[in-house]
Order: sequence, then structure tokens, then C-alpha cells
Amino acid sequence: MARTRRPAAHPRSAIFAPLGDEGRATRVEKRIAEAIYSGVLADGERLPSEPELAAMLGVATVTAREALVALRAQGLVTTTRGRGGGSFVNRPRHPDEAVLNGRLASTSNVELRDRATLYTVVVAGCAEVAAAYAGADDVAQLRELVPDEDVADPARWRHADAELTLSIAALTQSARLTRELVRLEAAFGSLVRLPFMDPAFRSAARGRQVALLAALEGGDGDAARAQAREHVAQSLAWLLEQKAALPGSGTTSDSGGL
Repeated sequence: MARTRRPAAHPRSAIFAPLGDEGRATRVEKRIAEAIYSGVLADGERLPSEPELAAMLGVATVTAREALVALRAQGLVTTTRGRGGGSFVNRPRHPDEAVLNGRLASTSNVELRDRATLYTVVVAGCAEVAAAYAGADDVAQLRELVPDEDVADPARWRHADAELTLSIAALTQSARLTRELVRLEAAFGSLVRLPFMDPAFRSAARGRQVALLAALEGGDGDAARAQAREHVAQSLAWLLEQKAALPGSGTTSDSGGL
């Protein structure tokens, strides 16, 4: 199966940007864990060696080693020895729709809107800034991430939408902004993409993705921001409607958490 080309600017570069003076093992661990949960680091992907990881992040080799030990303890990384060995990503299975519906039912409307508000600000901001930097080649590669209309697999749509969102963030050339989105994706991304189970939502979402890429190609930051905001707004509206129809969700409209 042919591999999809990745945009030249990729969120992976933000994950391995130097940590600076705060480069403790817990921060290395957290950054890599968030990258795994958000999908920036793919299942089975080989991580840099301990010395390479330490050099990339600007920390001591022992710090990188401690972080990898902690990630192995969480089951997020596996390490093999010998020729061809190394540390490899062991990404947890993506929650199925039953699990996500359970999380949705136990989340208050207030919490859901609050998380969506923060997510919107970051995603829309990334789209606006990326419009100033995106070149024709960047947009051409982003278009390859958008599934064809006849694709019916919700998981493929969710993965594509996450990849598109994170790749646009990488085009901002801001490692801090990209890492903030990675953090939000790890905490909220799977839920915000639950609506891709709905064929009507998928069709409308594809239209928004195409319009967003056209805005990026035209360097129109306002239009890019508007499309990104609308995409999250439609997802939130779908989630609230779905939540209202779920058994037992009526008792959690003002309490609970994600």
C-alpha cells in the first residue's frame, strides 16, 4: 500500500524541539506521551535512540533514558535489543464508538463547551497563521490527506482529520502552538471526531476541509479561521445533540468531566 506523503512541515518537529532549562524526565515523558495519544507518533514508529533523543530535546542522556523507562511502564513504548532493535511506539487502541459515547454521556454540557472553546481558539488560530506561510506544495500535500467522498470508514476520516489539523498547525512555524494543539488532541481529539460516524457529517466536513485548504492556498487568514471555527462548531452541535439522545446523559448536564 502506497504511503501518503507528509507535508514538509510536520508536528513531529515540534515534539522533538529542545526543552531548554525545564528538560526534566517528566516533561520528556509527557511530551512523547501526548504525541503518541494524539497520533503525531504512529503505532510501531521507531523513536530516536537515547543519545539522539537527548540531543534533539537538549537534555542529558540519562534524562531521556528515564523518560523512556516511564513510557515503557505505561505500555506506550516497547524496547527491543540487538540488531534492528530500539524503542518503538505502542499506541493504545483508538476508543471505539461505544466507549466514546460513554465518555460523551458522562461529560457535562458545560465541560464539553468549555473544552470545545479552547480547542476552537487554538485550531482556528493555527489556521489563520498557517495561511501566511502555506505554499502551493504544502497545500497540495495537505489535499492528499482529505479522503474521497466514497470513503465510508469513520476511523479513516478521523485519522485524516487529525493529520490534517496537526499538519496545518505545523505550518504556523510555531513549535509552542503546535505542541499546545498536540496536548489538546491527546485530551479531546478522539471525542471531537466522534461525529465522523455520521455520513451526513462526513460529507459536510469534507466540504469544510476543501474550503479551508482553498483559503490556505489563497493566503486568506480570515477565511481559514472561519472554516476552522465552523468545523469545530458543527462537531460540538452534533455532540450535544447526540449526548441528549444517549441513555442517562440527562443527569450529567451540569456536572461530570471528560
